[in-house]
Amino acid sequence: MIIVRSEQEIFDLLNQCAEAEETGSSIYPGMIYEQGIKAAIEWLVGDIDNHPINE
Repeated sequence: MIIVRSEQEIFDLLNQCAEAEETGSSIYPGMIYEQGIKAAIEWLVGDIDNHPINE
């Protein structure tokens, strides 16, 4: 499996996740944990182009 995202893109995503965790807010309150993991992995490997945390 090839990761197509840059280190910076992955770092930015991790920071967004950490911020949401710290504040207790989510722009996807109806999404289950597994859906979020699936979306992130699909984005990392290039299966989807949409950033998993689009605002």
